[in-house]
Amino acid sequence: MNTFEYLRQSFFFFKQNFTMIAKIQLPFLIVLNGLALSMDINATETDDFRQQTAYISILSLSFLPIYWGATILYMQSKLSNSALTASQAIIASLSFWRSLLFTFILTSFAVFGGLLLLIIPGVYIGVRLAFADYICVLEKQTPLNSLKQSWKESADYFWTLLPGMAILFTGIQLIEMPIAHTLSSMEDRNLILELPIVAIVDLLGALITVFGFRIYCVMREENKPKTTGTDDLTDNTDNTDNTDNKE
Repeated sequence: MNTFEYLRQSFFFFKQNFTMIAKIQLPFLIVLNGLALSMDINATETDDFRQQTAYISILSLSFLPIYWGATILYMQSKLSNSALTASQAIIASLSFWRSLLFTFILTSFAVFGGLLLLIIPGVYIGVRLAFADYICVLEKQTPLNSLKQSWKESADYFWTLLPGMAILFTGIQLIEMPIAHTLSSMEDRNLILELPIVAIVDLLGALITVFGFRIYCVMREENKPKTTGTDDLTDNTDNTDNTDNKE
């Protein structure tokens, strides 16, 4: 299958499981965006403002492994036909908080270092490390081993991952940028009005996580013995959809 077919499958999974993904991620996105918007609306160029911005950045980094790991665990549970609830996924993700946090930090440093070398190396590194989070959570690898394994196993899937991620990232940016510009340029800004819009737009970023997981499943399926059961994102979501229709 080509990249566009995997994108279609990812959109299908995201649509079918939007409610659960929202239950996992929105509480965190609302808190983080609420704090950021409150500061932005009442922005003043002071040392306190810069200090508060730093605190929000640290808080965002602290929350990320929880809802990101919970999303990964939920997606895997769907494939296993034993879907977790949002609270179960969040609680289960806490045991991976430290390892996933360091995986994210190491990946960010690697990508940032590549971006300093005229952007293209950073993009290449980012794509090659795209499996690291899934490996860390689902295979219980250490952060360093997760990066090494992702680098090794993503080699054959680079030209599938790159265009898919580029399409999703560009599409989300094309949605996010005009909305952010419109909201920030309003004379009378309203936190209650802006917060739901910004949080929902941020939630679209989960599409990239779903797409990366879809390709990770392909890699895992192709690398395991053929005698084991299938591990296909589309098959499971299709079956779920059919079951729901019967009900």
